[in-house]
Amino acid sequence: DEVRRENKTLSTEIKDIMDQISEGGRSIHEIDKIRKRLEAEKMELEAALSEAEGALEQEENKVLRIQLELTQVRQEIERRLAEKDEEFNSTKKNFNKAIEGMQSTLESETKAKVEAIRMKKKLETDVADLETAL
Repeated sequence: DEVRRENKTLSTEIKDIMDQISEGGRSIHEIDKIRKRLEAEKMELEAALSEAEGALEQEENKVLRIQLELTQVRQEIERRLAEKDEEFNSTKKNFNKAIEGMQSTLESETKAKVEAIRMKKKLETDVADLETAL
């Protein structure tokens, strides 16, 4: 009787251990499937990351090229503005010289006209004096 109980107990323990082993095997199989799925996802993510990094590098290169072009355009604009400023200043200087020359000529002509009028009046006075003397 006691041997049967012990036998039953041992049989139950063996069954429990076999169930645990079976569950462990299934768990290992499930874990292996999950591991394989995660490895596949990891590879997909690494490929996507690599592609994104390549695209980012291309965009960064585009930005650098555009910045270089922008710098060159700015330098060209600044150079043209400097040329136009120089041209404007030169034209302004020439106009100022021309205006000064015209003012000087006007002053000279005004002085000459005043002198001519004074001489005319003197000559008219001299002629009047001569006519009176005759």
